Amino acid sequence: MQAVILAGGKGTRLRPFTRQQPKPLLPLLEVPFLVWMVQRCQRTGLTDVLISVGYLGKQVEAFLGDGHDYGIQIRYIYEESPLDTAGALAVARPYFTGEPLVVFNADILTDLDLDQLIQQHRDSQATATLTLTRVENITAYGLVETDPDQRIQSFREKPTPEEAAQITTDTINAGTYVLDPAVFKDYVPGEPLSFERRVFPDILSRGQKMMAYVHTGYWRDLGTPASYYEGQIDILTHRMTAFPLAAAQQQQEGVWIHETAEVHETAQIASPCYIGSYSKVGATAILPAGTIIGGNCWINGEMRPGVYLDGTLVV
Repeated sequence: MQAVILAGGKGTRLRPFTRQQPKPLLPLLEVPFLVWMVQRCQRTGLTDVLISVGYLGKQVEAFLGDGHDYGIQIRYIYEESPLDTAGALAVARPYFTGEPLVVFNADILTDLDLDQLIQQHRDSQATATLTLTRVENITAYGLVETDPDQRIQSFREKPTPEEAAQITTDTINAGTYVLDPAVFKDYVPGEPLSFERRVFPDILSRGQKMMAYVHTGYWRDLGTPASYYEGQIDILTHRMTAFPLAAAQQQQEGVWIHETAEVHETAQIASPCYIGSYSKVGATAILPAGTIIGGNCWINGEMRPGVYLDGTLVV
C-alpha cells in the first residue's frame, strides 16, 4: 500500500504559531508532528509516502527530504492554490501504483491501530474504509451513519441541538482512510475537491462498498492552541501511549526530563511536566503541573503552566 499525508493547510486556527512554520512541523514534546507520522508509516510497512504540501511546503520538504533518514521514500505533491481536502489526490495520480491508499490528515493525534484498519479493508474488499470515532457533543461535527454491519449509509451535516435530541448516531469522520486509487480517476487535477462534499457521496451514489472502522481509543484534532497543548499533556499522562519519548526519561510519574537537560536538585517540579533537550532549570525554579519546556531554555523562578518554546510561553 501507499500512504498519503495531507499536510497542505495553512493552520489558521493555530496562528500566530503557524505564520512562519507549517502546522505539521510544530513540535509535540520536541518531536515535529510530521516526523511522528512518517515514523508511524514506516513501522506499519508503509514505505512509499506521498505528502501533499502547500503553505510553507518548502520547509516540509527541506526538513524531511526524500525520506532516506526514516527508512521510507517520500515524494511531495505541491498545491499551487488550495485544493480543499481531496484535491491533492487527483494531482497525485501519476504516482499511484494501483495499490490501496492509506490517507492521513496531518493534524490528528491518535493511537489508531493501522494494521487492524488495513486488514479490515482487505477482508471487506471495500472501495473505501473510513475510520470513525465516537464523540459526546455531536453538534460540533458532521456525522457518519452506518448499518449494523458497519457499512456506511450516509453523511449528515452538523445537527442543531434540537435535531441532536432525535439522533442516535454519535460517530464522526476521524481523518484516516483506506481508498482504492481508482476513486480519483475521473476528477480533474488542479481543481478543488472535497472528500466530505464530493468524493465520499460519489462513492455512495455509485453503489460502491464503503465501510467504517470505528476507533474506540485515543483521538484528538490538534488544530487549536488549546488542543495542541492538551495533546502534549495527554502524552505525558499516558492517555496517549503511542507517542514514544525516546530521549526523555520519566523521573517520577508524569515528569519527563530529556537526557541532556540539567535540573537543579532544589527545583520544584509538579506532574505532569516536560523539560526539553539542553534546557537548564535553576535552583529557584517552580514548575507547576502542566508545564512543558522545549529545548535550549534557561528556567528560573516561578513559571506558569503552558508550552515554552525558546524560553517564551506560546500556549
